[in-house]
Amino acid sequence: MIAEELVMARRASLGDHEAFEHIYTTYYKQILWHITRIVRDPLDAEDLTQEVFLKAYQFMGTYSGTANLGRWLRKIATNTCIDRMRKKTVPTVSWPTLQSKDGDEQPVEFPDDSPSPLDMTESREGEDAILDEIQRLPEYYRKVVVLYDVMEKTGEEVAREAACPIGTVKSRLSRAHGILRSALRPENPALAMAPAGA
Repeated sequence: MIAEELVMARRASLGDHEAFEHIYTTYYKQILWHITRIVRDPLDAEDLTQEVFLKAYQFMGTYSGTANLGRWLRKIATNTCIDRMRKKTVPTVSWPTLQSKDGDEQPVEFPDDSPSPLDMTESREGEDAILDEIQRLPEYYRKVVVLYDVMEKTGEEVAREAACPIGTVKSRLSRAHGILRSALRPENPALAMAPAGA
């Protein structure tokens, strides 16, 4: 299946409009549904879905076939939704960097061994379950999870955008991961997040 998708993606990247139309028709409803669950606004979801397929068309040549095409498109969709959410957030405040003994600025270290929620499973069902639980988190927990786990920002960047100290970010992230583990484990052990630091 992935081999067939890779061939179709390669054809689309070379300008084969029929190949891209096939991809669009096959995955449109899936991506629209995925986005609607994140943004919870049908009109925004329609607009974002079109944006996702535009990006997919532009970057189709980067699809490597290591994951199925639907998962690749959902990753683009998730990142597109996050970009839209960021534009709606309040301006961030600056956060000072640490200084070494010789006065050079150093990035704040943010060690955290907790696994990323979206890395817990390769299945669509598992990914959807995790996204559902992320959406149920309180806003202050959800924001750090999205910034750190989904957008893969550094601890310092999360602190800037969340307008709170690094220590607060770390404690919120740890607590959020704990909530996600507890929420997912009873329903399906295969979807449960491994303990932090495992």
